[in-house]
Amino acid sequence: MKENPNIIVTFFTEGISRIKLNEPSNYNALSSKTIKSLINIFKSLNNDNKTKVIILEGSGKGFSAGHDLKEIRSLKNKP
Repeated sequence: MKENPNIIVTFFTEGISRIKLNEPSNYNALSSKTIKSLINIFKSLNNDNKTKVIILEGSGKGFSAGHDLKEIRSLKNKP
């Protein structure tokens, strides 16, 4: 799995893996980079025979604001 400082993956011995979105300053908004990292993490955990349960959570006050609107606005000006 590629490292992404905004995502923390924790493995527990009982077959439980936790994915924590860790960018509370922007309510864990999902940039394209973060979405790609999440896809890779889920694929990796899907191939891990030890993982039986995945917990997805967000740090801070909320789970996630959704897609990063600042990123969407910046794409508007690109050809």
